[in-house]
Amino acid sequence: MKLGASYFGNRILRHVKEDMGKMVRDGCNFVVHTMSEHDVAYHSRNMVDIVTVSRELGLEVFLDPWGVGRVFGGESFSTFVKQFPDSRQRLSFTEGDIKVNKACLNAKPFRDAMLKWIELAAHTGAEGVFWDEPHLYYGELSDLFGKKKIVWGCTCRTCEALFRDCYGYEMPREFTEEVKAFRQNTIVDFIGFLSEASAKQGLRNSICVLPMPEPKYGLYQWEKIAQIENIDIFGSDPYWFCYEKEVEDFVGRISQEVVRLCERYQKEPQIWIQAFRVPQGRESEVSTAIGTAFDSGVKNMATWCFDAGACMSYISSDRPEIVWDTVSKKYQALQTGSA
Repeated sequence: MKLGASYFGNRILRHVKEDMGKMVRDGCNFVVHTMSEHDVAYHSRNMVDIVTVSRELGLEVFLDPWGVGRVFGGESFSTFVKQFPDSRQRLSFTEGDIKVNKACLNAKPFRDAMLKWIELAAHTGAEGVFWDEPHLYYGELSDLFGKKKIVWGCTCRTCEALFRDCYGYEMPREFTEEVKAFRQNTIVDFIGFLSEASAKQGLRNSICVLPMPEPKYGLYQWEKIAQIENIDIFGSDPYWFCYEKEVEDFVGRISQEVVRLCERYQKEPQIWIQAFRVPQGRESEVSTAIGTAFDSGVKNMATWCFDAGACMSYISSDRPEIVWDTVSKKYQALQTGSA
């Protein structure tokens, strides 16, 4: 049984140590520490110490490229696209250039930056890395008469050349079936590249895909990710409050599909539980979600995030202390077999 949570917002070691101790007492045995571009630039030594103290307290540690390049999940700013403007995603907007702040997954400078991120991750002594919600840009615009226009990335010269080599003709600007497949293959190739590099550094690879397998999110055939050789843990995050879904149905369906794919490709299934932006009076749904994932066959669960987002008002639950207490009680019940 693996039960954990993500952790961010604090780089003072004595406070981190106190929080990690609380996580252990509250039923956790692993933690996902975020490691943003800011951390790489200014907290690299802190990250080594944070990983060390977390492991000393008995927690398995994974590191998350939080918001790096703005192509992974996370409320963290990215400076990469400012430093390398030619490596940002170019959108399919023929009327002009929209400067979206997201890196192109095929751009060599971005891949080189990710290799450096992996090197630091390995240097910290963490057990693994967590590739959280890799995605490409997708948006819908409406003109004066209300007609919808789909805008997507990436259409840069590198991606255009790769598309031409793959399909034998120029990349269209319409959201065609070939474009959808190319975007998905771009993400799959990117994760394959990252997971191979991190595996060579002795790191385990965990990935979380968005719970809506639709082309607009990039990945719509989860199997293509689940079958990547160096992926060890495959999961998703059915955040029912975010998607305005019924908790048992949504968490159950996504958990069952994750388990099905993991059994087929010999991966470890993982489900992320929403513990942020939990409305007042609905805290018990967090316990229901954990129980639903467990009953679906998932024995590796994590909540986003520690203390239910209390450190960040943007995502904090209405009553974070009650949410985290709900998580803790359910975790401890699962650990003792009394759930």
